[in-house]
Amino acid sequence: MPYLYKILAEELGVDANLSLAPNHVYIKHQIKSIGWFNTELTSGIFPEDGWLMASGYIHLDAIKNGVFMKALNNKESLALCLFDLAQAYNRSYPQNNGEFVLKALNRAVEVYPNFAKALILRAETHKKQFENIMFKMNLSKDVPENIKIAQKDPKAQELMELMKKEYGHIYDLGYRQMPEEMYLEWLVSLKTERNKYENKNY
Repeated sequence: MPYLYKILAEELGVDANLSLAPNHVYIKHQIKSIGWFNTELTSGIFPEDGWLMASGYIHLDAIKNGVFMKALNNKESLALCLFDLAQAYNRSYPQNNGEFVLKALNRAVEVYPNFAKALILRAETHKKQFENIMFKMNLSKDVPENIKIAQKDPKAQELMELMKKEYGHIYDLGYRQMPEEMYLEWLVSLKTERNKYENKNY
């Protein structure tokens, strides 16, 4: 819905920016009289930034680094589409070698460097490639000792070092995974506590 809203708004000559929250996409408008103004399409209300931060899963570093609550420009918005493409490719071709997925994700990160979901999927793709090497070496990934054995392979060692850097970088950006149950409760709270979170400046 946010993607469609952005397209329709801009067809009408109104600027609309996509913005990210944990497991969620919403709309930000820049209004001269009041500044940034949020539009939440799931519930049809206009929440204040406090609603987003109330979850407890938006670390201040994530806001500072543009992981969450940033008004994305058009190039950064297209990065979201590249991420969706990579996910869809994985669903359609679950046994793929990761090459196409990494091409899509690398381009997404190139235009939106702190796009956490793309960074996570890129790290997970490298993890999958590491596990494929283990499989070819007849090493079970469920045995911790086998991880060290696998790293005798230069490519596996390279992937392990890459993953360590990638996961560390994601954490340093301030990204935290929000549990699905809490996300659903968070959305429900928009309706049950509407007066608490809705922006009255409209």
